[in-house]
Amino acid sequence: MIQLSREIRFALLPTDADYPPSANNSWGGWPAIDLAVPRLALRAVITGIPDPVTGYVCNIKVLDQLLRTVVSDALIPSFGDQAVSGETIINSALAEVRKRWQLPDELIRIELSLSPYLGYAIDTENDKMIQITQQFEFSAAHRLHCDTLTAQENRATFGKCNNVQGHGHNYVLDVTVGTDALASGSAVNFHEFQNTVKSEIIDRLDHKHLNRDVDYFAQINPSVENIAIAIYNWLDGKFDGKLIAVKVFETPKTWAEYRGPNTAGER
Repeated sequence: MIQLSREIRFALLPTDADYPPSANNSWGGWPAIDLAVPRLALRAVITGIPDPVTGYVCNIKVLDQLLRTVVSDALIPSFGDQAVSGETIINSALAEVRKRWQLPDELIRIELSLSPYLGYAIDTENDKMIQITQQFEFSAAHRLHCDTLTAQENRATFGKCNNVQGHGHNYVLDVTVGTDALASGSAVNFHEFQNTVKSEIIDRLDHKHLNRDVDYFAQINPSVENIAIAIYNWLDGKFDGKLIAVKVFETPKTWAEYRGPNTAGER
């Protein structure tokens, strides 16, 4: 089986706005407007077996048109004239996609991005829970080193990352919590959510040398994997919703995600 995703970008504009729903620049989103209105991204993730001739799981044009119809016929008329929570929009999007679903492939996930830093997702196998991901950042230095290894072994394993003075990263942190999909309005108090991450993580790690300034890493090598585990443990139980995952980007090319103990093989 193959998973396939299609994303459309759109503006949640007032219903009386006089803009044609054209998509001449689908990369930038549609309609093509100059209004200061919410600009969102809606994604559908499907799974299926590629056709032996075309190699397609699904003709993307069909999936694209389905998502555009949901936006133009349901989301804009329902929410274009009001302030509304991300939970409300994604619940409506999932319901409207299901109403129109005639594809042979299985819909497994709907995702909604309110910005590059805040996203929502619903897995169709567990549509009673919405996953909300908020992004943060912090800067820190560390040295990759294990006291149980010899100096030569440390250099061979970690290379220049074993430099005695350490080195720094601008880390990006994704925190994902699960909330009740049936709750009315926003199920997450973002002020409390962000304050919790700031007090538990950012204040603890930002502009610190992890090996020297953070007790936890005095005896634990501060690899990106261990940083992700530590952050998960520091945040677990601190939210009203369930902590689902922590993902730490050490660089744009390297990240580690931790979903708690006993989650091997889970998506």
